Amino acid sequence: PIKDDKTARFPSFIKEAPCPWASCDFLSLPFELRKQFHDTEIFIVKIKTDVEDEARDLFIRLQAGLPLNAQEKRDAWPGGFTELVLKLGGKKEIARYPGHEFFKSYVKVNSRDRGEVRQLCAQICMLFFERAAHGNWIDIGTQDIDDYYYRHLDFSENSSNVERLKKVLDLAVRLFAGQTSPRLKAYEAIHVVLLIDGLLDEYTKSWQENFVDANDDFKANMASAKKQQEGEYWTQFGAWTQTASASARTIQRRHAFFVEKMRSKLQPVLLDPTRIFGELEREIVYYRDEKKCAVCGQTIRWQDLEIHHVEEHQTGGATSVENAAPVHKDCHPKGQQAVIFKAQWRETREEEAKRASSDRTDVTAIGASQRASVGSRPGAARLPPEGTQCRFVYASKEFRGVVAGGGIEIEGIKGEHRSFSAASGAVTKTSRNGWEDWEIKLPETQNWVLASVWRSAFGVSA
Repeated sequence: PIKDDKTARFPSFIKEAPCPWASCDFLSLPFELRKQFHDTEIFIVKIKTDVEDEARDLFIRLQAGLPLNAQEKRDAWPGGFTELVLKLGGKKEIARYPGHEFFKSYVKVNSRDRGEVRQLCAQICMLFFERAAHGNWIDIGTQDIDDYYYRHLDFSENSSNVERLKKVLDLAVRLFAGQTSPRLKAYEAIHVVLLIDGLLDEYTKSWQENFVDANDDFKANMASAKKQQEGEYWTQFGAWTQTASASARTIQRRHAFFVEKMRSKLQPVLLDPTRIFGELEREIVYYRDEKKCAVCGQTIRWQDLEIHHVEEHQTGGATSVENAAPVHKDCHPKGQQAVIFKAQWRETREEEAKRASSDRTDVTAIGASQRASVGSRPGAARLPPEGTQCRFVYASKEFRGVVAGGGIEIEGIKGEHRSFSAASGAVTKTSRNGWEDWEIKLPETQNWVLASVWRSAFGVSA
């Protein structure tokens, strides 16, 4: 194949084989080639299965013309990763794949589940094995899952990572045993598993007793925020379950907020509380400061991350996120440098607090002005003010734009788009709600917010 080579993924010995009948109908072939086709024997292979229901289900589906969905196709792939997902996610038609109790009893399942739970299981495995919480966040959309299966045909079920994941899932089952609240939605299950993993090694078991209550509290706040479509639970979490929910940046953003709120409720106790920051605190500080070194300002890889006590531990500084700054190993301030750093850090924090307060005031004023302006101009475009920056992550690529001339101009894409949905259509070539795609940063402000959040806050109609 040429046009669909990436889709076919044929091995080289097939791709390099001569194919003189390509793009031809049978009657137009040379006589010798037609004779070769006529004389070629066709071998028929009968495939049997010990589970009659599985074969019957497939036959009925083929008769009805129902195609296999993406996960059902993955279930047929060879390799250890496929086997692991089947064992953990479960496939009720096959007795040897009952599924882990976490997915069977505590995850919300569609009554006509055709692999959604196994797909969620695959997504959790991907994030878990790639150590997402350590900065290695990855996209987990449909194509990303396919690629992961393909890249891990030699996956071993006997690895230490698999054993740890099973340990985390077993603990989740014990924590949620007897719960009366609704089952976990897919995105909730992802964050719960990653959080439990982060709490497993460096903390006493005190957090376990209140875990479900803390999670229920988070869900209650989230439900209230979703109804009102305002507040931090909406802007920092809820809105990000509705747009680009499988993108690495979106998952990272949600998880950072989830970890912060859960930690404040759980108050986990470190096994060594003297001066070492636990994994949870390291995650919070790392993402709070956008993975930037507090000394040099450059991005820090997780494996190079150190947490500096701003008020030094030896002078009574607490081991807390409020007294923590992320730094490179080579940038970690010592001695007099630490004293100078403390003064600069506090000054920077004060400036940021003032700027954030100013941003909130400016956003409110601009939004009110924009609302009045839109209301007074019939048919005017319902867009933020001129100069507003816009960004949208699609297919692992970030698209940037700006509101100008009553429309959105997108870098690298010709044309002026009169709405967020039109801008999304220009990027994706599909019809979609652009308000849930684009983030915006209003002029004279520092914070990015989802376009739909801005619209809801300031009463701008669609």
